[in-house]
Amino acid sequence: MFKARKRRALSSVVTGAILLSAVSIMGLMIVTWANSNLQTHQAELDQTFADNHNKINERILVEHVWFGNTGPSINMTISNTGTLGLNVTEIKIQNIDSGQIYTYSKSGGGIIKGGEMSFNETLSWVADTAYEISFFTDRGNIFKSEVLSP
Repeated sequence: MFKARKRRALSSVVTGAILLSAVSIMGLMIVTWANSNLQTHQAELDQTFADNHNKINERILVEHVWFGNTGPSINMTISNTGTLGLNVTEIKIQNIDSGQIYTYSKSGGGIIKGGEMSFNETLSWVADTAYEISFFTDRGNIFKSEVLSP
């Protein structure tokens, strides 16, 4: 005769506990991932805000521009009227009539807050001609001024 076999199965309580544990672990993993992702984006946003805030606070005032009488040169004096130091990385001078552009790269163009700096560049200037002078900073700002040669 046949003997009845007893089957053992997980009870609904044990199954519920396993499912609850699995869902809890997955939820914890999602919360941890979202938190780290949020912190990364917050750090990027803080850095972007700081960069843009510093960029807004840069100011250059072109005080003097004079053209050399004895040779092909131009002298420029600028002052930093902003609330923090800046670094001039490039100067472009464009002859407005002909469109010719002269570019000068700068490596030591740092100006402290309230400070000023003079630049002397070789430029074959033309008499009675308008020039546009552009000063580029390391934060990406461009400050422009127009002058008329004597």
